[in-house]
Amino acid sequence: MPFHVFQIYYDETTRSSLDPRYLPLDNTKNERPDWYELWVIRNFLRNHSLSENDWYGFLSPQFRDKTGLTAQHVYHFLESARNRSEVALILTAWDQVAYFLNPFEQGEIWHPGIAALSQSVLGQLGYNGRLNDLVTYSGNFTFCNHIIAKPTYWREWLRLADGLFDLAESQATESSTSLARATNYGWGPAFYHNKAPMKAFIQERLPAIILAGRKFQICTLNTSSTFPIFDALFNVDHSTRGVLQTCDLLKQRFLETGNERFLSLFKDIRQLITLRLPNSSGPP
Repeated sequence: MPFHVFQIYYDETTRSSLDPRYLPLDNTKNERPDWYELWVIRNFLRNHSLSENDWYGFLSPQFRDKTGLTAQHVYHFLESARNRSEVALILTAWDQVAYFLNPFEQGEIWHPGIAALSQSVLGQLGYNGRLNDLVTYSGNFTFCNHIIAKPTYWREWLRLADGLFDLAESQATESSTSLARATNYGWGPAFYHNKAPMKAFIQERLPAIILAGRKFQICTLNTSSTFPIFDALFNVDHSTRGVLQTCDLLKQRFLETGNERFLSLFKDIRQLITLRLPNSSGPP
């Protein structure tokens, strides 16, 4: 099989919960828990040779809880995607992908200040775009690094991940020390829930930069028709799912055509959904 889909485990409890159809990836040493899954994925990519035609993915132990998908769903999707794409997205937190312009705007709900900090960090890494203008949808972003892809994608990911890692660890200059301090700090409702630093939330938004900046062939396993809406954030009624799916489609049409009318409609239509104030039980 050309698919190397790993599921990370941190102890015997998480190992016992893994789906046996995935490959277990041992992180019981957990040497740098402050880096969360970036540490595990980065170490694997730096220490293994990848086959150019194979697919690699690194799923969390909570994958099924976050997506509602079994390994059978995933492998069936990969078989259908393998001959027509380089990157397979497993859509996670689909409602937030749809509602927000991009994951950095979404991050402001849970981690105030992440957009400006990410802009500074990415600028140091050579990114020249404006995050305020970045548009993502179900076809070019998903949360939690739930991505299975060929090495062409993972090389781009590793380049950015190495840059973020080096910056956060750096004490070389006054400016990098300031950014390093900021990335290693955390705030916002989700921080108080799990004590994660900002760099953990920046790293899981790196795919938005990679997939917007390079023309990969992408397929998405879309969960928007079946997975529940996060009612701790959204005021849910009979129309909410359809409105969110429309928001996602309008962003897609904007990216396909460049027609600003689609983006304007997206911003108007999402106002039909009322947001609730977030609390410490929030997602990434």
